[in-house]
Amino acid sequence: MIGVRAGADVVLFSVGLPGRFADWCDEVMVRLARQSGLGVLLRTWPSLADMFSYQDIPSTLDELGRVLIGSEAGHIVMGSRQPDHGLRVNLARTSARFLVALDDPREAVADILAETDADAKMVVRAVANSCPLVMQYTMLPEALRLHAEEAALHPADAVLAIAQQFGISIDSDAAAALVADLAAVGQSPSPGAAGETTSRLPSEYRKMVDGALLPYRGWFAEGRLDQLVWTRELFYLAADAGRSPTEPLDVSGGCRILIYGPYIQLPAGSWTAQVVLGFSQEAVGYTFFVDAFAGGELAATTFQPARLGIYTAELTFSLGEPSGKGVEVRVMVMSEDARGQLAFGHVILSPIVMHVADAWPTAGDDFAAVLEL
Repeated sequence: MIGVRAGADVVLFSVGLPGRFADWCDEVMVRLARQSGLGVLLRTWPSLADMFSYQDIPSTLDELGRVLIGSEAGHIVMGSRQPDHGLRVNLARTSARFLVALDDPREAVADILAETDADAKMVVRAVANSCPLVMQYTMLPEALRLHAEEAALHPADAVLAIAQQFGISIDSDAAAALVADLAAVGQSPSPGAAGETTSRLPSEYRKMVDGALLPYRGWFAEGRLDQLVWTRELFYLAADAGRSPTEPLDVSGGCRILIYGPYIQLPAGSWTAQVVLGFSQEAVGYTFFVDAFAGGELAATTFQPARLGIYTAELTFSLGEPSGKGVEVRVMVMSEDARGQLAFGHVILSPIVMHVADAWPTAGDDFAAVLEL
């Protein structure tokens, strides 16, 4: 069995978005590993509760260390839903084979909403935070990239592919039986036919979900990332953190932050963010400030609306490896005597140059060889 050996344990890694398909892949790996006759422990990290929070999450390798200390299992299946840089470096360095479970991110949202009573904003943020992390793993040479739509059409073939990836011997009849056993307990690669995602999402969430996540579907399917849109529902009112800026705001009351959020990770690279705002006639001539923040200020602009209408504040910034709480966009009023109303539209994020993670640990030492120069 091919995996990362840690003491008496063999660790099989999978990475994927927090939804039905990644869970199914993990369960397939568990049942395949049991053929060794040894105990198997499944650990999914981080939990949904951790992903919904704004606290720093310990790395996958740190969590694995805790599992190894407390486990007597012969094999461990480690399902990472927010696979970090440290895990990627170690998998590349050891040339370990692993699984990447690729799904339409909107399916992951629909799965979580169907199974929990979580706030849709938090669910979208959790899945969006996973996407740029999973992206980086698709480019490692030892990855088995398994797509949910293909697995749903041919689940036994998917089981055979997973078994081959980890050096486990299984025939077609056994693979079909494994699929049937999982289906009997309600686990399958997909809840239904392809293309049913939209119908599974409540209509009031579709614009928010599509804007933040649909471009990642293009990346996972075709390696192309189009512009993202963070709708107003993902943001927070500074005066009432429990509400989103879905209505015009009174800007009177002195200098302060009006709107902030959504604390979502973006892929490494250079970006432009267009923050769309509307101003009433009474707000003309007052000073407003918009910035992007991620551990420190990324970009900022100050402006004064010259007339009633819609304005776009444009920010350009660069990001390294996803880390911390993610990107925050803030809108502030800077005039003490300001009055009138401000309406928040959305933020359009367009990639300028994407940073492709090193697929080989030596890439930074010999870029000429990597680029085949």
